[in-house]
Amino acid sequence: MKMKKVLPILMAAVLTTASLPMMANASDASSQTESSTESSESTGDSSNSEKSSSSESEAEDVTSDTQDKDTAGDNSDNSENTKDSTADTTDTDAEDSTDETEVIEGDQVDTDNVVTLGENLTTEQRDAMYKYFGTSADKVRTIIVTHSDEVKYMEGIATAEQIGNTTNSCAYVEPTNSGGIKVKTANLNFVTSAMIASTLTTAGMENCNVIAACPFEVSGTGALTGIIMAYETASGEKLDEGKKEAAMEELITTGDLADSIGSEEATQVVGEVKEEILDKGLTDPDEIGDAVDKIAEKHDVTLTDDQKQQLVSLMEKISQYDYDLDSIKDTLNNLSGKVGALEGVWNSVKSFFVGSGDGILNDTDDSALGSDIITDSNVDVSGFKDGLLTRIINFFKGE
Repeated sequence: MKMKKVLPILMAAVLTTASLPMMANASDASSQTESSTESSESTGDSSNSEKSSSSESEAEDVTSDTQDKDTAGDNSDNSENTKDSTADTTDTDAEDSTDETEVIEGDQVDTDNVVTLGENLTTEQRDAMYKYFGTSADKVRTIIVTHSDEVKYMEGIATAEQIGNTTNSCAYVEPTNSGGIKVKTANLNFVTSAMIASTLTTAGMENCNVIAACPFEVSGTGALTGIIMAYETASGEKLDEGKKEAAMEELITTGDLADSIGSEEATQVVGEVKEEILDKGLTDPDEIGDAVDKIAEKHDVTLTDDQKQQLVSLMEKISQYDYDLDSIKDTLNNLSGKVGALEGVWNSVKSFFVGSGDGILNDTDDSALGSDIITDSNVDVSGFKDGLLTRIINFFKGE
């Protein structure tokens, strides 16, 4: 009798115990589902938060690059590391340059004109450069040139002293349809406008107005970097890397010669030898050497064996490339004043009535750089800004 009562109780206990794992599994599954949902929601929120934070950080970085990039030191090292990293992931230097050139101001303006500013200038100095150029940040596209940009173009060609430790030179470039390359400089105490103009033809540049300047005196050897970067951005044309390297070498070679024979003579000799070898298609070192001797004698210049060899080596490099000789002659004629009497008269008349066509070269404001500014130009930049009627009235008024 007692056994009959105990047996049902035991069976009930067994059934209850067997159902517990099933209930526990169901409970665990439910908990896991809820946990997974909460984790997914948490991950989504975290991802959105990170994206928002990243966007805000990027915006702050752009603002910082635009307004506060005034020191060299650590920034130069960072830029160098960035350049090395980029070089590892691209195929050519040409692609590197395209990727690294960042237009930081005025990217929506309706103009092809481009300003470059040295990264080590203060905000006040940058403002002074815009004023000197006769423009403002909202009217042109602007590129900040870093010290690593200069090293990229000049390392192995210029000495460490010539490259320097900071980047201060600025440039303003305006593409034109004709007239060759016209250059004006301010506060460059070693590189002349004629040197720059001749060198830019070697880089492959053709028709444009160029201003190279700095708020204070510098040698100007680093100015070429910013000018080339500005020209490529303004024209949308990527210059040949070999030509750019030859251009840098020409600037240094001309500068070295200028130390011995004077800047004007050095520019004339280098320019005329270049025209000679391109015009006659000279590529043989002996023939190039003969051309160097002939032109040096023409200008009553005596070159050392090392100087002659330096020139021959440079011209061998230049002779490898195709150039528009007419465009080069336009620029070299500007440098040497090779303009016929009738053409000179016509240009004077045309300048009086319609302006000189020298564009931005006429718009500079010397007062922006102080009373001790040093200026130089390879063309007459005394063009007119007033309208035709005003010019005629002022002519008869003697103004």
